[in-house]
Amino acid sequence: MVTQERPAIRKFEDLRVGEEARLVHTITAADVDTFARLSGDVNPLHMDDGYARRNGFKGRVVHGVLLASFVSTAVGMHLPGPGSLWTQQNFRWRLPVYIGDTLTVTLKIAFQSRGLRTVSIALTATNQSGALVMEGEGAVKLLEERAKQEGVPMNERLALITGSARGIGAAIATALAQSGAAVAVHYKSSGGEAASLCQALQAEGCNAFPIEADITDPENVKAAVAQVRERFGRPVDILVNNAGSPSRAGAFLETDWNAIQSSLDVHLKGSYNCCQAVLPGMLERGSGIVVNIGFAGSAPQLPFTVAKSALRGLTRSLAHEFGPKGIRVNMVSPGMVELNGDSQAPERIRKLQAMQAPLRKLCQPEDVAQSVLFLCSDAGRLITGADIPVAGGLNPV
Repeated sequence: MVTQERPAIRKFEDLRVGEEARLVHTITAADVDTFARLSGDVNPLHMDDGYARRNGFKGRVVHGVLLASFVSTAVGMHLPGPGSLWTQQNFRWRLPVYIGDTLTVTLKIAFQSRGLRTVSIALTATNQSGALVMEGEGAVKLLEERAKQEGVPMNERLALITGSARGIGAAIATALAQSGAAVAVHYKSSGGEAASLCQALQAEGCNAFPIEADITDPENVKAAVAQVRERFGRPVDILVNNAGSPSRAGAFLETDWNAIQSSLDVHLKGSYNCCQAVLPGMLERGSGIVVNIGFAGSAPQLPFTVAKSALRGLTRSLAHEFGPKGIRVNMVSPGMVELNGDSQAPERIRKLQAMQAPLRKLCQPEDVAQSVLFLCSDAGRLITGADIPVAGGLNPV
């Protein structure tokens, strides 16, 4: 018999491939009559015993969808159980089922997708003689109810900003540190500049610490993140993937794959490595913010454009997967940035870019930093998966 007591909601992480659940039910005439009234399906094959016998059946044939309803019961009450959403199903009815038959519906988890929080279910239904009457497969999503969380104050945040010894990264590190966050200033080769920035921030009463790492090396990144955690006594819960590398402008037919791969290694793989290293700590805390730095406007550097476009895809995927865990993932895409005379672009190109923007000016590193700060603050608590252009009106590539 179907129990009316609701089992506890299970955690997705507790489910296992190969796990089974069974539901046993004996079909009664009342079951068939009730289903016919509810569905409006009064086909004489289901409702008229004489008609069914004259057409070669032993008696009234049970509606196929009524049998499927017991699969729904098994999914919603047993495996995965309460909190699950049955999203897809394929049924094959092998033998007719009659009033008085006792069905055993068996569900088995065939596959799990942890990223999508879905399981693939294989099902069989047999009668009292052990004969297979129905089989199929389907997909079930386990919903995740998130408890309401209060915003984490900035002075309880620990931020890691990659490539933050100078330029945009330094402006972001400064904005976050001055807002109260503890900041790890990452560098690969600009150790002197990173140390100088940290000293200047410490002189203002901020908590800043330089950290060296090659973000293209996953083990190197994990070690650096562990060092940051040990230094500050808590996990990183703000990650800004800002580190980048210049790429040469050129036409597609003049660009070999090595140039594209090199850009992907820094902008995409480097961000991927950093996310892999910090997300476990964010999950542990139940809160976290990732901001990836993209690009808006026209970019003649093909490798750079390809890498930033791929980073946008990573941003959206992570936002979808980790949103229920309390982690927000966004992108800020500046156009050409005026770096106080340190720009690699010629003056003529910078002026042309400024004139193409509706606001007729280039953005400053501080403009980018303020957008990042907004996303990292409680003011941006309902924003995830977004790509915010900071480019005077130009759109992301």
